[in-house]
Amino acid sequence: MSVSSRILCAVDFSRPAQAAFEHALALSRARNAELTAVHAVPVSERFNWRARERIAKTEALRAAADAAGVRLRVTEQHGDPAGVILLHANAGRFDLIVLGTHARTGVERLRAGSIAEQVTKRASCPVLIVPMSEARREGLASFRNIMCPVDFTKASDAALGHALHLVKDGGRLTLLHVSKASHAVSASRYAYHFSVEYARRLQQDAWQRLQDVVPVEARTEADVRARAVSGTPATEIVRIASEIEADLIVMGVTSRGAIGRKLIGSTAARVIRTAGRPVLAVPEGVFGRLNLDTTPDSVTRLAA
Repeated sequence: MSVSSRILCAVDFSRPAQAAFEHALALSRARNAELTAVHAVPVSERFNWRARERIAKTEALRAAADAAGVRLRVTEQHGDPAGVILLHANAGRFDLIVLGTHARTGVERLRAGSIAEQVTKRASCPVLIVPMSEARREGLASFRNIMCPVDFTKASDAALGHALHLVKDGGRLTLLHVSKASHAVSASRYAYHFSVEYARRLQQDAWQRLQDVVPVEARTEADVRARAVSGTPATEIVRIASEIEADLIVMGVTSRGAIGRKLIGSTAARVIRTAGRPVLAVPEGVFGRLNLDTTPDSVTRLAA
């Protein structure tokens, strides 16, 4: 993330955490940032359990950081993992949290959700979630093909601000608005055609609004495109991201902790779980609302 100077990475020496650490290390090196790795030992485990193994793995992290020329601090604490991560993030005033996702299922997920989801809902700084399936190893510090879901709220404005910053030196940014599809079934042919026409107009209106959310000067610095579709938000976000081979999804987080006003609860969790690519969750207050005072005459149309 191009403006980060202090990065916090959660490590537990699992495969997802290793992928997250590689991203955090690459970002820290590229941005000359200080990197802190925090390991939360769950309360269900004794703090000294497998201590020698943890020491050895910690030394491996230090060696990797030394080889990359990155300043690394490592800290351990006994407690609830999400709580420990958030405690350190808030106390250290970090610019970015990087963590991996764990594939929890069943009762455990229903009770608490994943650590990534809990941290994302409560963090006051952007959170980069790296999936276990993320196999890209080259250019980990550079995101050149970004997708940003937009629902015209303060949360998506904040996400858009970050996305534009990430592609200001070149790259492609795809803005996506998802209108919820109507599942009403009618025997009337007239009602069916009316429903189809209504959905088409909703998409057309959303596409038109997408033209106005990007400052004119930003369009000269990157390839900014707009897409408006209808359907289930999480499904469409993941589908379009795969279709355009996005290497990052940037989403806004509302003050209530849900990702986007229209992308609430299970939508956010489903995107994080199923996207198969990094997701950057941005709290709505980080950038503030963008200046949307563009006049029709000054707007340069985005590519469809």
